[in-house]
Amino acid sequence: MWKKELCLETQFINNFYQGPLHSLVFIDLEFFPVYITPNKVQQRIFGYTITRILESTDSQYIKIQLIENHREEKYLIKEIINDLKLFQDKIFVGFNIINSDLYCLTKRIRSLRLKPDISPLTILDLYDPKQSRYRGGLNGLFEYLDINIDKQINGLYIRRNAKRVLSQKENSSEIINRIYEYCLEDAKNYFYIVSNWKQKFPPLDPNTFLQYEFKVKRY
Repeated sequence: MWKKELCLETQFINNFYQGPLHSLVFIDLEFFPVYITPNKVQQRIFGYTITRILESTDSQYIKIQLIENHREEKYLIKEIINDLKLFQDKIFVGFNIINSDLYCLTKRIRSLRLKPDISPLTILDLYDPKQSRYRGGLNGLFEYLDINIDKQINGLYIRRNAKRVLSQKENSSEIINRIYEYCLEDAKNYFYIVSNWKQKFPPLDPNTFLQYEFKVKRY
């Protein structure tokens, strides 16, 4: 398993919602396609990013994990479950995480017959189809909120190169470091969404945040 953790000294302003910054946890999963049959594709989890503001120091903590072989996916998912359980009293934030990240995670939990003992999570999904011209993607939201990111890596890079890492090709270490940089580009800027939010949108009402429950079979 490939993992990096870092803390960044930052100063963010909460223009996002009536609540503490320390209660927000940004989460993002990376997937890669596996062809079960010529006509059936299964999305599997390749990487995981979590970032939050530490209450003790007000610094931004970032953890990025990537698998290096197929067998590690199950252990990565178990660690994701552990983090979700650890922070289940906080607010999980992401872009289209309900229909993408959490949907894929739930399907993989079912496939691997895992049993997550997690209370319903409070979710703030930044994707809003009513604002699609501004939020057509995370990069579009960054741009609309005047968050300048010089994106060096396209998200398709992961889908196209994950298999090269998993099959331990000659340049797999170079690829995984590049994927890490891609994840870090977003992670470093998530809390600028919180700071810049009020420029374009009204503060969010915590009473409108959604509850997400992992509905899986009890084996």
